Amino acid sequence: MIGIVLPARLMRNAMRGSTSHPTIDYYRQLARNNNIDICFYSMKQVSSKKRTVTGLFYNHSFDMMTKKAFPLPKVNVYRVGSYMRNQTSINKIKRLRKNGYAFFHAVTNKERSKFSVYQYLASNPKTAKYMPDTAMLSYSTLVQMIDRYGKVYIKPIRSSRGRNIHVLESKRDGFVMTHIANFQEKKTKMAKGELYDHFERTFTEPEKFLVQQAVQSDTYKGKKFDFRISPQKNKHGRWQITGMIARIANKCENITNLDQGGRVKYKLSPLINKSTKNNIKKACITIAKTIEAKFPQVIDLGLDMAVDKNGNVWMLEANFRPYRRRINIRHTRIPFQYAVWYYRQKFSSASSNQSHTAI
Repeated sequence: MIGIVLPARLMRNAMRGSTSHPTIDYYRQLARNNNIDICFYSMKQVSSKKRTVTGLFYNHSFDMMTKKAFPLPKVNVYRVGSYMRNQTSINKIKRLRKNGYAFFHAVTNKERSKFSVYQYLASNPKTAKYMPDTAMLSYSTLVQMIDRYGKVYIKPIRSSRGRNIHVLESKRDGFVMTHIANFQEKKTKMAKGELYDHFERTFTEPEKFLVQQAVQSDTYKGKKFDFRISPQKNKHGRWQITGMIARIANKCENITNLDQGGRVKYKLSPLINKSTKNNIKKACITIAKTIEAKFPQVIDLGLDMAVDKNGNVWMLEANFRPYRRRINIRHTRIPFQYAVWYYRQKFSSASSNQSHTAI
């Protein structure tokens, strides 16, 4: 049996009889397709001491849902937001992992820190070459990096969808700072001597931001582009590239995020050749394996990748549990199939009495 951890509100409604929901419906379909029972529950319904849970048990053979208490499944898929916020839930999962329970997708806010992930990947010889220079924001660091690269991005350490990004660009007579929000770019021109005052006014909490070398991304019809790649663990226990799309800057010239007006291009041949595409995929698999070595609970990634004008591949950002607008797509199916594979490999009747590494 595979456990599906859902938001508390969704589970309250489901326990009261409102079981028709896109997420629940799709996982029931996945259970039937993979010949495995599943159960739905929220972390509030878990007793980490008794290792039991009250929720909805789904029998795939009879297509029947039952409200009941049952032993907590050994393998679970966390489907609550993009990361764990509730400290009680974090503590429960931490205790359960020590006792051999797997919780895929369950990542804390601290673990998803962009700078922590960057430091880890930049320190690994297999992935360091893909990492643009990145540092915690301070005025002195900003000055050093703008002098070195001429253009830098300033990003919140914990944010997504291209929100609250600043771009600083060096010009002959000073600087231009661009703030990106709500599909718009607000540009502020300043002399070199005005940068410090602007920094102090804008970044009252610089420790919440990082500054990153601007990769001179290649362009398509005069607009910069990059890629969102989806490495996922599959039903064979291996990483695969499930999806690869290009994102082209549109309303905001400095960023490609769809939530800030960027547009998607599915056909990649006008942008890159086959060799470059393969290099990107190879880099993403290497990055995914490296991340998995530290965070084995991560089986689904959204990697933002770029190619510069010299054909070099760069990783701009790694997103754990990337935001997606739809549930009934293969991006949900592939990790579930991995969870089923993992369960059958680790917790089959032949090996049920053996100890296993928690995830």
